[in-house]
Amino acid sequence: MKKLLRSLYRSNSQNKKSSAIKADNIESFLLIEGSFTPADAAEVLLSLLNDKIKFHTVQLLNLKDTDRVDYLNSESRINELKVAKGRMTEIILDARSHGNQLKIHSTIEITKG
Repeated sequence: MKKLLRSLYRSNSQNKKSSAIKADNIESFLLIEGSFTPADAAEVLLSLLNDKIKFHTVQLLNLKDTDRVDYLNSESRINELKVAKGRMTEIILDARSHGNQLKIHSTIEITKG
């Protein structure tokens, strides 16, 4: 995770745009921005996905006997994340085999209220 944070800091510090935009009750943060080697892209993207999958797996363990709706939502989200991880892996492997860099742009929006 420390490597991921260093990568995020590096990519954000290289970006000249503002990393936070505020509009009414929505704040937007630039999380990832830049051109990455396939190895760096894999580290950043797959680490993030693995952490989200782990989060929802823990949620499943905590919800298994309590809230059926939240349990099903977490189960569904894990499946979606695994599909995204598979597709991202394909893209990264293709870029590596062709000697390409990958441009990644990712923002996080937080809505208050």
